[in-house]
Amino acid sequence: MRLTLCVVLSLMSTLVTVATAATPPVPSITGPINGPGRMYPDPPVSVTPNTVKVEDFPYVTEEYNVSGTIADAPYMTRIIVRRPRDTKAFSGTVVSEALHAGGRSLIFEWSRQSILIRNHMFVEIVHSGANINLLKTFNAERYASLNIAMGQTNEVIAQVGRLIKSKTGPFAAYGVRRVTLMGTSASSATVRTYLGAHPSLRMPDGKPIFDGFLLTSTLGNTPMPIVDVPIVQMPTQTEVATYAQQGIAYRRPDSDEPSNRFRLYEVAGMPHNNSRDNPGFQNDPCTLPVTDFPAGAFTALGLNHLIEWIATGRTPPHAPPMAVDQDSNNDGSPLALDEHGNAKGGIRNVWVDVPTATHGVQGKGRTPQQDRLCQLGGTKVALADDVLRKLYKSNADYVARVEQRMKQLISEGWFLPEYADMVRADAKAVRLP
Repeated sequence: MRLTLCVVLSLMSTLVTVATAATPPVPSITGPINGPGRMYPDPPVSVTPNTVKVEDFPYVTEEYNVSGTIADAPYMTRIIVRRPRDTKAFSGTVVSEALHAGGRSLIFEWSRQSILIRNHMFVEIVHSGANINLLKTFNAERYASLNIAMGQTNEVIAQVGRLIKSKTGPFAAYGVRRVTLMGTSASSATVRTYLGAHPSLRMPDGKPIFDGFLLTSTLGNTPMPIVDVPIVQMPTQTEVATYAQQGIAYRRPDSDEPSNRFRLYEVAGMPHNNSRDNPGFQNDPCTLPVTDFPAGAFTALGLNHLIEWIATGRTPPHAPPMAVDQDSNNDGSPLALDEHGNAKGGIRNVWVDVPTATHGVQGKGRTPQQDRLCQLGGTKVALADDVLRKLYKSNADYVARVEQRMKQLISEGWFLPEYADMVRADAKAVRLP
């Protein structure tokens, strides 16, 4: 009853806000910017060697300056646009991301393979003075004219959204039909803040500027607000473990109501940081082995469900939350673990369902300086030889069971086929005792 009342009150509030909504202007855009000096960041996408590169896809990557006025104060920011060379191949979806405080578009970097295979356009949004300081520190001359004042972030994001839908500049030749906004960790907080302004920043016809939101590795133990477009929230096992002892207050029920479309996806075994692709984990900085759990495959899964929900109305599947027992005495974890030490519940996957290791979170660094990195990464501790012998008859048996489980997950909507070869390569590389 209380939840129903909250939904009704939220809807009433949204309707009142939309009735008094403002339409941000379409900002000016100049570019592509070709200098002076190097574009931030360098390297443009930070991934480990021998992984899928953005350059492997038929895309154009360009930087533009975007300028306008907010509350009588001018601003100038930059965006990065990654667009298919073939305009006819474009999916109609623009995936935009609020730049992370660390200076990277992390969801794009992690999910690049799926985004580019599916011919989506990508736009990175520099949205704050702190973001701009990173750029200026890197190349003061190239970024000298950029400036965003305190309090302008939400409308900067909204104006860029309007620009994407305006059919001007790099978007002119593309049939943009939908635009999403996403953020992870620190930038999930940026998107959460924008959600509060979403009802009052609208298109001229009153429709939303952004047609859906993806928030991953989400900070904070409070529920996402209810808005009139789909939201997919993906806390990782790190967040579940962090808030389990005090009680997980951020959880709210899935909903298919037009005024409250929401999915909560907690992925068993997935850490806060994508240690598989992050070069920072390559030098063995942690006391336990670092996980190769493919966090990017699951951020891509959440994004794909969001886009399908917007584009076709196809409702995403429901996943149970990860199981919590709030008892660390027997296994050192507030989560409910199976006999192999892997989390129960949540979105299932071959790494926890056909295990060769225990996939944990909140590792520890070999030095104090490395501790924060390892806390955000995941751990992977191999199962004992005798356990592996009981589980699998041979390497071929293990590979066959991985293949069977993966095909089942793909058919049920819990894994994307573009990552199947990665799973097969991982499975074939395993050497059982």
